[in-house]
Amino acid sequence: MSITEQKSLKWYQQVLAIISGACVMGIMWRARGSHGFGAKWGMFAVAFVFMLFIYALFSKRKKMNYEMLPLPAVFAALTAGGWGTLNSQMNGYLSSSANFVGEEAYRYIEISEYSGLIIMLLLGFGWLPLFAVTLASLFSKKKYEFKDFLIFVGVYYITMIIANFTISHYILQVINPEAVEACRAGLLDAGHDMSPMKAFITQFGSAPWAKKIPFCRNYFTSVKVISSAVGALASSLSVAFVLKDKFTAIVSFFINLSCAIAITVADIPLILDSDRGFFAGVKTPAFLTGYEWSTWEFFTGFILGLLIMLIITLLPKKYTASEEDYTYQTSIKNKRFSLIYNGILTFFFSFVVILARAFSFRLNEFFWDEEIIEIILTIVLSAALFYPVIKLVKKNLITKNLDSPLNILPQEFAIKILPDYLLIVLLVYFLLGEPESTLFLINLLEIISVSGFLEKWNSGVLFIPIIMLISFILFNIGFKIIVGKRTKK
Repeated sequence: MSITEQKSLKWYQQVLAIISGACVMGIMWRARGSHGFGAKWGMFAVAFVFMLFIYALFSKRKKMNYEMLPLPAVFAALTAGGWGTLNSQMNGYLSSSANFVGEEAYRYIEISEYSGLIIMLLLGFGWLPLFAVTLASLFSKKKYEFKDFLIFVGVYYITMIIANFTISHYILQVINPEAVEACRAGLLDAGHDMSPMKAFITQFGSAPWAKKIPFCRNYFTSVKVISSAVGALASSLSVAFVLKDKFTAIVSFFINLSCAIAITVADIPLILDSDRGFFAGVKTPAFLTGYEWSTWEFFTGFILGLLIMLIITLLPKKYTASEEDYTYQTSIKNKRFSLIYNGILTFFFSFVVILARAFSFRLNEFFWDEEIIEIILTIVLSAALFYPVIKLVKKNLITKNLDSPLNILPQEFAIKILPDYLLIVLLVYFLLGEPESTLFLINLLEIISVSGFLEKWNSGVLFIPIIMLISFILFNIGFKIIVGKRTKK
């Protein structure tokens, strides 16, 4: 029996779903950290691939139509923040990240490792709040309309902005008073006789301005992180008390909490080799040396994917099982608007632009390393594929007058396309980019012997490629077992 024919996941499928979700999110989050995928573009790719995974397993539900597929990914890209100097604070030190006048090196001050722990948890909690609400709402019994999305999105941004200029500064004073005083000293050194709060307000939280002043970047980033976490909590509460959907509020809260745990726990490799902090005196294992950041990225995604899938699989079956009366229902009744939305966002941007950008950027990095070339390649590839994509969607929506942009259910589409999408990401990641960051760095003849393998292993270059490949294999095995034989329309 295929997954498209059964009502809910069996216990062993649930176990495999948790493992597979961890693997696919880990792969994508690490890819996000590389050129071509990075920043908000990369966060979109991470969330979109994970949504394909969710759709493949659960989308025999009216809410899970093509229109909703890219929306959580858009929200993930919008709210993805920065971390500045936050990652290393659990080692008990804070870096100035800019030199004081007359000094040639960064200054370090001692802080509480618990301050670093709290700020990392807040960073994670506020990373994906709108993604969390939107994902949770797909399993809720409440029917969401456009105005409902405006409410929890609006609450997040309004609360975050207000917190940026008010309460977050006082929270930071409690969490990390040393960081506040260090920023004050940096401002005085740069000739600004004002409080850190006044500097933030007058400069509207400008990161480029803050980077030039000792300890100011950390202060600005910390305030924004706290504000995003406050906004995330407010957004979930608005769903509970304004939209009267306690299910989505609770699930979104736990997804945010999962992100907090993932980002914080995965941060451990970055705080080793310190004489202070939670792991004082613990040395970085040789196989991670020089690749601690990549390890943090992979395990952030791995832990988050695992925890989200654990949350979903533990939900009562009435929320996750296929609906008895399932028929495909579009969210957009207007055919022309549906063509624009689905043609451009659901398919062209999600499948063409994201992958074309990653391919072009990393191809340029491999051969030429000229910024203009990667931009031109992205535009050319995207333009070449724009018409075929729009033509296909138009054929189904306009010519055939279907409600769906494809003549196939979203679940069946996700089952078919997800392994291929992930394979393309992995090929681009491993075969293109700076030569020293690709598989070409590894000479297979050098690792076929035990001594050769151990030498490369202890140099740190093997761990990430191996764990990425293992994750890809585990995902494909688990995914195949879960979905069973693909149903052909």
